[in-house]
Amino acid sequence: MHVPRGSNNRLNEASANRANANRLFDSQNNNRGGYNVGEMHQTEGFNNNANQAYATDESVFSYEDTSWSGNAGNGNNKKQYEEVFLEGSSLPMSWTAQHGCGNGKNNCNIVMEYTCDTHPQNLNVLNNGNNNNGDIVANIQGGHWDNDYRNYDIATGMRVQLKNGVNTDTPADPGNINQARQTFNNNNNNGVARSESEEYYAYAKNRGRNQGLFTADQKLAGDAAINTRQNPGGTRRGLEVPEERDYFPYWEPTPFRPVAIIHNDVQECETQMAMYSSAKEDKTACVPTNNQLNNANQGTLAAIVSATTKADCDAAGGTWYTQRYQMPEGYPMCVKAPWTQVNNLGNVADPAQAAEGGLPATFNWKLPSVDQFADSECFVYRATENNAIQEYVRIQMRFRYNMSTMDYDPYNTDASCNQDNNGNVQSPVQQNPTVDVGVEMQGLKLALNTAQTGRTFQDRSHVLRVMKRPKTAGGETVQQLANNVDVQNVVIQGKRGNIVQTFPAVEYDFYPKTVETYVGDCIAMQWTGSNTHNNGNPAGDGQAGDAGEGRGGSDRSNFVQLLDKNSTFPMALDVNLADKIQDAKDAIANAAANLPANVQDAIDAAQDQLEAAKDKVKQLLLNAQVFQTFSGQAMSTGGGSDANPPTSGRDAQVFFMSGGYYMKEDWVNNAGGGNPNLGDNNQLNVLLNNAPATMRSMTICPTEPGEYTMASTRNNNFSNRDQKFRLVVKPAAEKPTQ
Repeated sequence: MHVPRGSNNRLNEASANRANANRLFDSQNNNRGGYNVGEMHQTEGFNNNANQAYATDESVFSYEDTSWSGNAGNGNNKKQYEEVFLEGSSLPMSWTAQHGCGNGKNNCNIVMEYTCDTHPQNLNVLNNGNNNNGDIVANIQGGHWDNDYRNYDIATGMRVQLKNGVNTDTPADPGNINQARQTFNNNNNNGVARSESEEYYAYAKNRGRNQGLFTADQKLAGDAAINTRQNPGGTRRGLEVPEERDYFPYWEPTPFRPVAIIHNDVQECETQMAMYSSAKEDKTACVPTNNQLNNANQGTLAAIVSATTKADCDAAGGTWYTQRYQMPEGYPMCVKAPWTQVNNLGNVADPAQAAEGGLPATFNWKLPSVDQFADSECFVYRATENNAIQEYVRIQMRFRYNMSTMDYDPYNTDASCNQDNNGNVQSPVQQNPTVDVGVEMQGLKLALNTAQTGRTFQDRSHVLRVMKRPKTAGGETVQQLANNVDVQNVVIQGKRGNIVQTFPAVEYDFYPKTVETYVGDCIAMQWTGSNTHNNGNPAGDGQAGDAGEGRGGSDRSNFVQLLDKNSTFPMALDVNLADKIQDAKDAIANAAANLPANVQDAIDAAQDQLEAAKDKVKQLLLNAQVFQTFSGQAMSTGGGSDANPPTSGRDAQVFFMSGGYYMKEDWVNNAGGGNPNLGDNNQLNVLLNNAPATMRSMTICPTEPGEYTMASTRNNNFSNRDQKFRLVVKPAAEKPTQ
C-alpha cells in the first residue's frame, strides 16, 4: 500500500529492512517495503513511552498547537500522528502488486477492508464482568450498540482498540482463554501494537480448523484455526488468525469490514465473494460472556468456543453470537482489476493515465459518513479543539492480495482432493513435481510450492481517522465544508531516498498527481512523514541510504505554485504576472503595425499563446477560499487579486510554503511577536529541517476556473524532481449531475 501509507509491519525503523516481520500481521511482502508511522516532532522520533507516544486530540486537531517544536514542552511533544480525512471525501488508495492483476496469467483479487475501534482505545472492557461504561459511550449511534455490546458483556472477540505501538515487539497472546484480560493489560504496558483482540486469537487456538478446505499435500502441524495450507505450522504474527487471513469470505465473525474487491472477473466477485461476505451474510460463533471469560476455567471456555452449532453452544453454556455488518448500500463493491504486469510491481495499463506517465493501481474510495461507520459498530470519539467540534472514528485499512493458480477449480476443489496415499487420492498439485512431458521422454521438474499455489499477500495502514464535517462550538457547519460539497484528498506518498533505496516503496510524490475539480468543490491537502526514514543497514537485498535534501532520515514536504509543470522555479507571490503578459501582448500589437501582413498569422498565434498563459499564472490561493479542515476556520490569503497581489496577511500561503511551520505571516521574521515556542528567532530552515514532520490538513475551495501546478521546494533534486501536482478547476456549470 502506498496510499494510505502501508506499514508492512514497520513502525519507526531507521533501517531499510523492517525489524520484525511478525509484529502485527503476516504480510508475505519484501522486508524492505513499507512506510514508518507519521510523526509530529520537528527533529526527533516519538517518545518510546506508551503514555506519551500516541497522538492526542490536541496534537492532531489543534492548528495552534506547536508542541512539536523542540522548544515546547518537556518531552511530551514527541508524538505519533494519525492522518484525518473528512467523511464523504474521496480518498485515492493506491498499491502495487508483484504478481500483477487484471491479466490472463493468474486468478487474482484484492480485498479492501477496514477495522475500527469498537471501544475507546484505552478503556479496559475486560474488567471481570463489572462493566458500567454506558456513560463513556453515550454518543455511539446505530449498529448493534445495545448495552451488552457497549459494556462488552458478551465477549465476542470482535473488540478492537487500535494501537500503532511504540516498539517493534510482537504482542503477547494469552496462554489460555481466561488470561485474555491480563494479557491485554500487559500488552498495553509493554507498548506493543494491536489490531485484533487478545481473546480473538485465544479463541482461534481452541477452535477446530475448517476440515473441508483443500490443503493439497501440506502436512498441517495441528487442527486449530491457526493452521492452514499457507501456514501449516501455525506461526503467529501479532494476534491475526491465519485462517481468517488466508480466506475470503470468512465463514466466522471477523473484525474486518469489506469495502471493495478488485477482481479479474466482476461476475465471479459478485457470485463467489461479495454475496458471502460479512456485509451480506450472517456469520456465527459460540462465545463466552465477559464474566465467563474472566472467571471460568480453561476447559469450560475451550468447550464454549469450539462448539460449532447453537445446540452444542447452549449445552456448553456459551452464547450463540451472530454477526452481519451494517454497511453502506453496495458494499463490498466489485471492481474490474486494471491490467498490471507480472513480476514488476508496476503501474497499470490505462490510457487515461498515460499523460501522467503511468500511475499505480488506484481505487477512489468515497469515505462513508461517521454515522455509517458507527452503523458498522465503530466507536465515535468526540473532541473540541480550536473552538470547534470534531467527531471521528479510528480505523485501519487492510489490503489482501490473493493470487491463485488455475491448475484446479478453486471453488470445487476441497478436502476430498487432499493428498491421501492410503486412500489412493492424489492432490491435483504436488510439491516440486517431476512431470511427464511425453512418451519415453525424460521428466522435467517444476518449482511448485503447494503452500503458495493460492497465496495471500497483505498490507495494513497505520491508524487513520475519519471525522464528520467540522462544526463550530455553537454547532454550525461552515457552508464550504458542508456534506454536499465534494472534497478530494491530496496527500504525499513515498519516503526519503532515491528509487533504489526506497524500493519496493516509492519516492516522494503528490497523490493523486492530477485532480480535476469544479468551482464550488474543494481539495483537502495534508502530509505526514517520519523522522527516521534513514533506510540504513540492515538493507537486506537492496541498497542502503536516504538520498535527498535536508537532514538525513527526515520526510519533509511543502507546497508552492509553479509557473508551469516543466518549470523548477516557484511563482513569486508579489508579482503581477498577468499584467506583464498583457504588456507583452500590447507590445506585439503595436509592433504589428509596422510589419508585413504575411506575418500577421504568427503574431496572432503568439498572442493566443500569451492569452492562454495568463490563465496559468493565476495564484491558486488568491482565487480560492482556504479553511482549516479540522476546525472549519477560514485562513487569510491576504485579499487582493492577481492584478493587485497582497503584501501581507498571506497566512495560508506561508502555511503551505513552510510545511506547517508558520500559522500566520506575522510569524515570519518574528513580526508581530511570532510564536515563542518555535525558537530560532522564528526562522524556518530553508530546507525545512525544523518544520514539523506533519502538516495538518488544509482545505482549498477554488472560486475561479483555471489550471494550477504545485511542487515541493525541498524534494526537487535529481532523485525526486517530479514531486509536482496539477489542479484543473472547471466551471461549476460543467459538473456532471449525480
